[in-house]
Amino acid sequence: MIKQTTITVTIIVTITITLQLVVMQHQASAQELEGALGSVLKLSRASIPIDIPLGKGYQNGNEIFFIATDVSDEKAAQMATNLTGFKVNFSPLLGQTPEPARGQAYVFKNGVEGKGPFGFQIPVLNGKPGDEGYSPLLQVNIVEWKQGSAAKELKSVQEIMDAEKNGTITINKTDVVANHPAIKWQGGEMKVREDKSINDDSSYGPAQVLNIDTENMVVTMVAHRGWGPDGKTIYYIVTDATPEMPATMMGVNSVPLNEKLASSPVAVDLFQFMNGINGTGPMGFQAGIGAANPTDKNYSPMWKISFNEWKDPSSARVLETIDDIISMQKAGMLTITPAMEGKHVVNCPFFDQSTVIKHMSKSSGA
Repeated sequence: MIKQTTITVTIIVTITITLQLVVMQHQASAQELEGALGSVLKLSRASIPIDIPLGKGYQNGNEIFFIATDVSDEKAAQMATNLTGFKVNFSPLLGQTPEPARGQAYVFKNGVEGKGPFGFQIPVLNGKPGDEGYSPLLQVNIVEWKQGSAAKELKSVQEIMDAEKNGTITINKTDVVANHPAIKWQGGEMKVREDKSINDDSSYGPAQVLNIDTENMVVTMVAHRGWGPDGKTIYYIVTDATPEMPATMMGVNSVPLNEKLASSPVAVDLFQFMNGINGTGPMGFQAGIGAANPTDKNYSPMWKISFNEWKDPSSARVLETIDDIISMQKAGMLTITPAMEGKHVVNCPFFDQSTVIKHMSKSSGA
């Protein structure tokens, strides 16, 4: 009897210990799963392919294709929106672009009829990516043929200068600056992504363009989801950057002149994360936060990048606003460092959700 009792107690103790171990294992697994889930921020519609109308101009006698995303003059922004059917942002700050950082665009007010903004020939631009004087930020010059002059199509800056010297045209240099990033040009184009399928798990790189269609005059690009300063959802595309290393990493044009914007009001703060919550940002962590929405007066498509880094990554949490960032910095939990010694400037035009959804590509399979 005593022996049976001992065996029974032993069995009960063994079962109890086994159950406790099973419960502990389940709790540990649950905690690990919870920790894993808590360390990932998976935004819905994190990447969306969008179709953006292409514009066409001449550069040194050859065709060049570009997109219109932002302009410093409100009437010009509305005019461009009406012409393209795509929302072009009004960005007053672009008017403060330093002279050395500007390219030049020549738009014709009369002369040979064509598909230019005023119904005449297409514009002439001063440079293309890779040229020393290339910038996506173009100062607008209005070209007008004088009465009695025999108008003809001009295809280079040199031809325009010669015509002005000969007294057949006048050139009115305006204060309007437009963001017209080049997409395709003589001898080159923006890098095109091999994998055309875009979804919430798509990688940030190695390119931002899915397709360039110069026949139908549209480029399909990847719009990335992020936050404005107040936590409002925005989307942005990436067209060019400086220095060359991050430009190559993102698969966009390298534009050295962008560095001249770093110390100017034209470059607005954009914060990207170097560690913490895993997500869809360019570094593989949570999405970035910009200091302006596309409708704000301090909006600019040119962003000066700073890196946010959690001192203790295990204490990271999702940040959605500029105030969130400042609060964490003041609490000593987050450090903010200007990227590339403050010289990392990226051309990232912002769009609201309605613009992106309206122009979502129907040919990408997304």
